[in-house]
Amino acid sequence: MRYAVNAAEMKRYDNNTIEKIGLASEVLMERAALAVTEELKKTARRMKRVLVVAGCGNNGGDGIAVGRLLLLEGVAVDVHLVGEMEKCSPETRHQLKILENLGFSLKSKTEDAEYDMIVDALFGIGLSREITGRYKEMIEDINRRKEKGAFVCAVDIASGICADTGKVMGCAVKADLTVAFAFAKRGQLLYPGREYTGELVVRDIGITEQSFMQEVPKAGYYESRDLSAYLPKRRPDGNKGTFGKVLLIAGSRDMSGACLLCGKAILRMGAGMVKIITPECNRQIVQQVLPEAMLYTFAEEPEEERVMESYAWADVVVIGPGISKSKEACLLMKYVLTGENKPLVIDADGLNLISEKEELKELAKKRGREGVYPMILTPHPGELVRLCGMTMTEYKEDRLKLLYQAAHAYGAIIAGKDAVTITVGWKEEELIINTSGTDGMATAGSGDVLAGVIAGLLAQKAEGFQAAALGVYLHGLAGQEAAHLLGRYGMTAGDIADALGYVLKCLEDAGKEEHL
Repeated sequence: MRYAVNAAEMKRYDNNTIEKIGLASEVLMERAALAVTEELKKTARRMKRVLVVAGCGNNGGDGIAVGRLLLLEGVAVDVHLVGEMEKCSPETRHQLKILENLGFSLKSKTEDAEYDMIVDALFGIGLSREITGRYKEMIEDINRRKEKGAFVCAVDIASGICADTGKVMGCAVKADLTVAFAFAKRGQLLYPGREYTGELVVRDIGITEQSFMQEVPKAGYYESRDLSAYLPKRRPDGNKGTFGKVLLIAGSRDMSGACLLCGKAILRMGAGMVKIITPECNRQIVQQVLPEAMLYTFAEEPEEERVMESYAWADVVVIGPGISKSKEACLLMKYVLTGENKPLVIDADGLNLISEKEELKELAKKRGREGVYPMILTPHPGELVRLCGMTMTEYKEDRLKLLYQAAHAYGAIIAGKDAVTITVGWKEEELIINTSGTDGMATAGSGDVLAGVIAGLLAQKAEGFQAAALGVYLHGLAGQEAAHLLGRYGMTAGDIADALGYVLKCLEDAGKEEHL
């Protein structure tokens, strides 16, 4: 896992590095500038003429140092300071003095010249207000030049993006590349900030985990190179029972697809066995499409004894995909929520039933808070606001607040689905921001596949929070693979489920290579 920091955390780690470890601010600035310069060279872009746009803060100092390094290599660079020199930070004034001592001068204004590349060092992570005036005009000028073909590199963060939330503070630079220092910032992983960040490269400049001083960042994210260490280990002497038995309660009349998509994902993830409880009308299609699954089907009301027999057999239970909000679905929910405690994934109509039925809501809260095993909820935005009794406006204003509110209210792990899915825990302020996936996954049934992926990991004894967060990431990787094969327009949820096996094989092979 990689860390994703907010502005307050990053400032604290920066200060710890300078004041407690003893690495001078000027040294950090020089290393930051070297990192950006190296990344610019890696792009293999033409650097015939470069514009550096610098603000008065330390981010501006980083940018001025980048300009100086390029000038010393013979690149034609114009350095433009936006703001009064008297208001510059001491480090930035120092960089301006070095520039002057070397015989280079600042540009008082940007020229109409054509620039191949623009280095954005206007605002860093400390931005806390909307951008107006000449700063707004400068950002608009940078974006216009980008539209004409200039390559834009942001220093640490694209100017105008909130480091904590990804919100656009009035306007923002649309970078092609962002070179972040030490750690990714939360706002670079969340929309709309993610879109303005372009390619994100994180470089070490001397601020490391030693700089935490026991105050570890609360947020993180996965990268594919990390995953082989997190995947459940396969026992060579294992059998189908070893790898877990999952009970899937899914589907209703005219909603058989949810059973199939979720069931297939469970098996693709490596779970040993799956049993599906669904209405009798779905029997034939499930047997034809998913012959590996066992079945209990009911014609009218599900028999409590048969349901609880299946429940007792399982190691993990999934309920909700396509079950509707019928009387029969309410009974199934009640049976599950009052059954013996075991890992539980609730999705889709299961979440809607909890939101609407007070009895089920209280049972779910009791189950989550008092249970030894994890309860994982996987709501999309509409389901989340219903769980919290909030509005979509409140969700858009502070999504993280609602996620934690739901986690604490239900004693649950929440995988809040959206363009960027966030997983939070309820016992600690855990937070994983997902970085995988594609807009092609915005298709019916994708959530059913995710529920199955998480259940498959739980069946193989993955820890609850990790099963949820890792499941989201793997689901996104499978979506990327499906999009690669079929395109973002034509892919379906079934394609995501089908791609899971290939994704896991690639990760497994990568893990083997690491240990050769």
